[in-house]
Amino acid sequence: MIEEEMPETDAKGTLEYIMTEIRKGKTITLGECRFKLSI
Repeated sequence: MIEEEMPETDAKGTLEYIMTEIRKGKTITLGECRFKLSI
């Protein structure tokens, strides 16, 4: 999904960034997708 939304970026590095930031309580937007930690 990351490669489809942002093909010019490193998908693995982007996923690691997303995981790190959502653990801090942030919401990350990637193209039309939003990621957040929901408990």
